[in-house]
Amino acid sequence: MNAGTMHFMDLPGLPRAAKPPKSFTRSELIRCIYERFQRNRGEEEGPRLRRRAQAESLVLAVLDEIAGALERGKRVELRGVGVLTVKEKRERRGRNPSTGEALIIDPHRVVRFRVSELLLARLNQPSRRPERPKSDPRQLAFRIDGDQEKPANIQTGPTLPRWARGRTRGREGAIL
Repeated sequence: MNAGTMHFMDLPGLPRAAKPPKSFTRSELIRCIYERFQRNRGEEEGPRLRRRAQAESLVLAVLDEIAGALERGKRVELRGVGVLTVKEKRERRGRNPSTGEALIIDPHRVVRFRVSELLLARLNQPSRRPERPKSDPRQLAFRIDGDQEKPANIQTGPTLPRWARGRTRGREGAIL
């Protein structure tokens, strides 16, 4: 980053705010599972995890079972989340985008995910926190043209007497 693109928060000596992760990774999932079931003392359903390695083995086992079912061509349904299916793609003609050369794309399998209606409803529900009112951008902008309307209650000229102002033109106070 050069000096022209440096933000004020990137100045030396100022603490830099930690950026939230852009995606929810497997290690983040393991950490959340561990924190949720580490404090489980019989109040909640589920295992009591004593070590982070137990949470890691639990998450890896679930993900491995999902991947194994997909390898076998099975449909994986996660209620409230969605459905994972494997779709066969046939051989087709394609084109190399950099060279324009025609080529044949081999048949292969792809994973499709169809989100459940419950998750869609959860994602699209109105937020619980009140939103700040949006300001009107027209009120924030200054007019560029010279025929602006001035409010009547605001004094527009300089406050000095005319003889003390010197040579000025108009009511803007510009010196000739």
